[in-house]
Amino acid sequence: MRITIAIFLGLLVSCGASTTNEKSIKVACAANMLIAMDSIAVLFEAEHGIQCNITSGSSGMLTSQIENGAPYDVFLSANMNYPETVYKNGNGGEPVIYAQGRLLLVVDKTTNYVSIDEVLNDSKIRRIGMADNQTAPYGMAASQYLTATGKKEGLKDRLVIGESIGQINQYITTGAVDAAFTSYSFKVKNESGFNYFEVDPNLFDPINQGAMILNHGSEYNSDASNKLLQFFSSEKCKGVLNYFGYLTE
Repeated sequence: MRITIAIFLGLLVSCGASTTNEKSIKVACAANMLIAMDSIAVLFEAEHGIQCNITSGSSGMLTSQIENGAPYDVFLSANMNYPETVYKNGNGGEPVIYAQGRLLLVVDKTTNYVSIDEVLNDSKIRRIGMADNQTAPYGMAASQYLTATGKKEGLKDRLVIGESIGQINQYITTGAVDAAFTSYSFKVKNESGFNYFEVDPNLFDPINQGAMILNHGSEYNSDASNKLLQFFSSEKCKGVLNYFGYLTE
């Protein structure tokens, strides 16, 4: 189901935009971006009449699907490593950075913690969610942070690993974990129920999120694929990305 922010999108959608074109485009979207992409898709369809059919998952999982011939047109990854691999293997055009992500530690609103250290050092926090650091860029960033701060070894028995940020977000909202590392976009949707601490970006590699047109898009859906990639450079799209906590130029 598409997530819309009625007032916000209402201000951004251009009056009189054509919606008669029934074209569609298949988008492989990193799980951290799904909330924002649902809103971006509303604007894109209003402007170009092209519907976005979105498949979400970890960037690594989506890359594996792409490398095995999945017919996606555009790939939105949570970092540049995966799209650059796809590009080097000849399965898509050259990727571009469209935004930079931010990493949060999330804990229940009823707690009174004042810092990340306090959360992670409390033995009452028995289950700490983190996306897979082999396939999910936000999991990689969280792992780098724990390594840089010397906390990883001591927390290894309390870490609960999810395959993607989407799964970690489910763990948080259902109470399956006591705290979790996730993307900033989670805060926009769930602000009232949790306390949030932004992880120092100097303690992990920049989460430069990449977009690219895949071979399927170039061959079978070139016009729509190019329009979507160009849309990510528009002020409308940047407005949505900024709203959900992503950094853009």
